[in-house]
Amino acid sequence: MKTRIFLLVALFAMISTSTVSAQFYKRKKVAITEVVDKSGNANPSTKDSIRNMLTDAITNSEGYAGYATICFLSLEANFDRNGNISEATLAYVKTQTMDYVLVAEIITQSKTKAQLAARIINTSTGLIVASSSVEFYTTRIENLRPACNALTCKLVGAI
Repeated sequence: MKTRIFLLVALFAMISTSTVSAQFYKRKKVAITEVVDKSGNANPSTKDSIRNMLTDAITNSEGYAGYATICFLSLEANFDRNGNISEATLAYVKTQTMDYVLVAEIITQSKTKAQLAARIINTSTGLIVASSSVEFYTTRIENLRPACNALTCKLVGAI
């Protein structure tokens, strides 16, 4: 009889612990949009590389999962004149059960230098919860990954 009670208590403890830890360690889902380039100077493969590197950096951050496979039909339709994400895009991302959207923009400063700016937007409220930027030299592709990692550290530290 004591053995059955002990086993029952042990089973209950295992179930309650796994339920609590599953809720506690639920990863926040972050959708990464295409990289915005208002100047039109950035190479499309560079923009794709930045998106992939940001996705990797988000996914490798503890407690987060990055999604770059979400299809945004028209990038221009996703943002208003001020560069804020549109209500239609937020509604679409919510249907994909994403917690946040990461919007990145590359700003060319010179032939050799650029700035990568990004914002993380809460999909349930539409508010920007984190915003930051980093500068990098465009002459070497190796500079992209450290810039994306540094930007991601700044952003996820704020949410």
